Amino acid sequence: MQKLSTSKSVRDLRYSVIREMGELSAHLEDVINLGIGEPDFDTPAVIIEKAFEDAKRGHTHYTSSQGDAELLKKLAAEISITTGTNVKVSSIIVTDGGMGALTVSLRTLLEQGEHVLLMEPHFPDYMSHVALAGGVPIKVSSRFEDNFVSRPEDIESAITPQTRAIILNSPNNPTGAIIPGDVLDSIAQIAIRHNLVVISDEVYDRILYEEPFESIYSRPGMAERTLVIKSFSKTYAMTGWRIAYCYGPRIIIDQMIKVVNYSSACANSVGQRAAIAALDSDPSIVEQMKNRFEARVELVYSRLSSMKNIRVLKPKGSFYVFVDISQICMDSRKFAIQLLQEKKVVVIPGYAFGESGEGCIRLACTRSRPVLEEGMNRIEAFIEGYKETDY
Repeated sequence: MQKLSTSKSVRDLRYSVIREMGELSAHLEDVINLGIGEPDFDTPAVIIEKAFEDAKRGHTHYTSSQGDAELLKKLAAEISITTGTNVKVSSIIVTDGGMGALTVSLRTLLEQGEHVLLMEPHFPDYMSHVALAGGVPIKVSSRFEDNFVSRPEDIESAITPQTRAIILNSPNNPTGAIIPGDVLDSIAQIAIRHNLVVISDEVYDRILYEEPFESIYSRPGMAERTLVIKSFSKTYAMTGWRIAYCYGPRIIIDQMIKVVNYSSACANSVGQRAAIAALDSDPSIVEQMKNRFEARVELVYSRLSSMKNIRVLKPKGSFYVFVDISQICMDSRKFAIQLLQEKKVVVIPGYAFGESGEGCIRLACTRSRPVLEEGMNRIEAFIEGYKETDY
């Protein structure tokens, strides 16, 4: 009898390291989970109420594959204001979360074997999204000394005749870094020079602490070759609603609609009504959540900065803190598992985010201040008494 087999492209994927750390902690008590990048706030009540009112009025059916017409119109107005350009409905598509936008973008863009450049450290799922679309991920390193922002010369040297696209993520998960304007200028010139598409993952664009947000989309010549991904998940604490959107050249968006049509038909209708409610909500809701994240990040950064034998950069955006623990242990997975076993704190080992992340750990400041304080106490005690063991 012949054995059943599965797709090699799927077999070659590793299981999520972030999920793995959560599963390792599932049987433990009194665990402080600083692993999952999900706001601990509930979706604001006004958004939930309006979405459910719309559901009761019949908004529970398929929408068009491009998205709810009312949502698309509101997004076009919002994007036009934030970008200073006239972005039309025809240049926008609504997707099943930011990961849905990544899937649809890459499946639309890539031929088998084409290369996509990933800036390290990077959101781990980029690797799998590229592979499942038939592409080849090419990693571009970065350094602590450069605030974990890849150098333009390193980006250009990684380009081959097979390179099709560059994925940027600013503010960055896992580092909290923001790509400076002059670096965006250089990357834009590189993309134009080599006829590349840029996928700009901007899902943390409303969680900023020091300076206004800048997008590569606004650079000369880049609106014609940039796909911008934004999400309601982090901004409005709407992770479970699974609603995001992508905008860019109509010639690409038109083809992306086909991929949505044949993969999911459309994003969920009630979630799209919630997105409309979010856009109509008082902007202070987002500002208040951002301020709470900023206070938490400041607390964690301040505590970590005072600990021995580690280095930490102050995040400029997102709710993550990326910590260099290489003077204590170069094996980030061993460090993270030992911290979990001994002090019951979940962090994400840096190797999950690419080779540039090895020797580091990621903390998500998505817990209350008292919980974060206790987490810092446990991490400090762990570092002070650290003795490498095998787990």
